[in-house]
Amino acid sequence: MAEIFSALARARREPFADDLPIAATVNQLCDDHMHQWRDRLFTPLATLRAFVLQILHGNTSITHLRQLCGIDFAASSYAEARCRLPLQVLSGLLEAMASWGEQAVTTVAAIGQRIFICDASSFSMSDTDELNDYFGLPPSCKPGVGYPVAKLMGLMDAATGLFKKLLAAPLFTHDMRHVLRLHPILRAGDILLGDRAYCTYAHLALLQIQGVFGCFRLHQRRPQSAGLKRWKRQDKAPVWISALQFQLLPPEMEVRIIQYAIEQCGFRTKKVLVATTLLEEQAWPDKKIAQLYGQRWQIETCFDHLKTTMKMNVLKCQSLDGVKKELAVYALVYNLVRLAMLKAAQRQQVSVSRISFVDALRWLCSRMLGLPGVPRLVVNPYRPGRREPRVIRRRMKEYNLMKRPRAELKTMENWGENR
Repeated sequence: MAEIFSALARARREPFADDLPIAATVNQLCDDHMHQWRDRLFTPLATLRAFVLQILHGNTSITHLRQLCGIDFAASSYAEARCRLPLQVLSGLLEAMASWGEQAVTTVAAIGQRIFICDASSFSMSDTDELNDYFGLPPSCKPGVGYPVAKLMGLMDAATGLFKKLLAAPLFTHDMRHVLRLHPILRAGDILLGDRAYCTYAHLALLQIQGVFGCFRLHQRRPQSAGLKRWKRQDKAPVWISALQFQLLPPEMEVRIIQYAIEQCGFRTKKVLVATTLLEEQAWPDKKIAQLYGQRWQIETCFDHLKTTMKMNVLKCQSLDGVKKELAVYALVYNLVRLAMLKAAQRQQVSVSRISFVDALRWLCSRMLGLPGVPRLVVNPYRPGRREPRVIRRRMKEYNLMKRPRAELKTMENWGENR
């Protein structure tokens, strides 16, 4: 019993990360949302710490988490504690962490304008009725065979690499329906980058009303020519905006379209057309616009860190509320790693893009376990233009794909050979 109390006291005392007031912020957010709890094994702070530790180790099992925490607890106790943890507290902590990231870098003041990147991806989850009904199955799957898949919408700060927000949405919905939920985060003077899915008249007009500049890949249905264009509002409102909101938009607007070529090997596209509301050519020449839009690819690498390195491609929670909390903690852990990278880049006088994400993740794991770790993080070599063929060398196991429900397969003769 003494060992349990000692481990519990250590878990409540040790910081999540150096110089970050996470404990005070969590307690303040709990008070703001009037969340009350008893002084039991899993307080909100202890629950969050265990949740973060679990995600840091690849969303490991609860039985493994017992060993990591050094506390012999029942799996049901931890699951119930996660259910009690308010989602608003996690969202508030994510907002606070994004502001800490802006304070951690001096480049934000030098840029003058905040640059954000929006994009969508996807992730899979447990096969439960609630998740199936809300998120939906891919077209090639049927109930009992496939797993529900969610659309993942993210908004990332280009200067810090931190995610301001991650949203989980039903699979069969358009990106524009959910990107509007990210607009309140933006303020006048910001620049929003995105692919051609966000290049619509209504979206650019909504951003312009808010004082936000847009820079998106030109939609394939628009005339593919460069220059200063005058776009007119179409007659019919898109499905993702109400008819009243659409009628309040200006009847026309000026959009600047620039074209540049990609001569680097490994890129499928050789000619890129970008539509932007940054109309001042003296302040934003074509070359600068091309460099600005090139930053959009950062979010692809960040999604890869989340889904591959941190194993967020499959979430484990079996309820809708649980999936949202699990996604929020993934964003928190990712931002903790990025903050560690920002501080290491300043200490080691290198670009943050060269700091190893994997090494920062491992250092944070060591700190969470009470180990000192190696504060000097690995610096990746500068390899511009590096490309690799998108192929898999190691063969997968030669098992047939599951095309029928498991219960149906078990009733068939020679079901192991069934295709």
